[in-house]
Amino acid sequence: MNKTVTVSLVPGTTYQQKIAAGTHTVLADVDTASGGADGGPDPKELALGALGACTAMTLIMVAPRRKWDLQSVSVTVTLTDEPDPNDKTKRIAVITEDVSVKGQLSAQELADIKATAAKCPVYKLLEGPKRLVTNVIPIP
Repeated sequence: MNKTVTVSLVPGTTYQQKIAAGTHTVLADVDTASGGADGGPDPKELALGALGACTAMTLIMVAPRRKWDLQSVSVTVTLTDEPDPNDKTKRIAVITEDVSVKGQLSAQELADIKATAAKCPVYKLLEGPKRLVTNVIPIP
């Protein structure tokens, strides 16, 4: 699995970034209180949106195979923080997904939907082990 996204400053703006992924473009920005133009979601909102979209898409893909009567699904993703249980002097991020589903779904199917939501690729990316690498490339 290789994915590449290129991010570059939108000319004439302070912070607004053009995110290019294949043939698609998305804008990211910060709000005016932070000096931006509020021309798009901020980077954290984009990450939360990616998680919610991935969860919804995963459930929509799996529902027919599992014969779930999933008539609609929407996902609200919220970022908060709380004290780190291992170090009370620090805080940790808490990402909460509220998955709203419509359909004739049994308690077991609802439990299966919850388990399936945790299997979406972005969920796994955020939760699982990872290594972040930053390279600085001088431009002549």
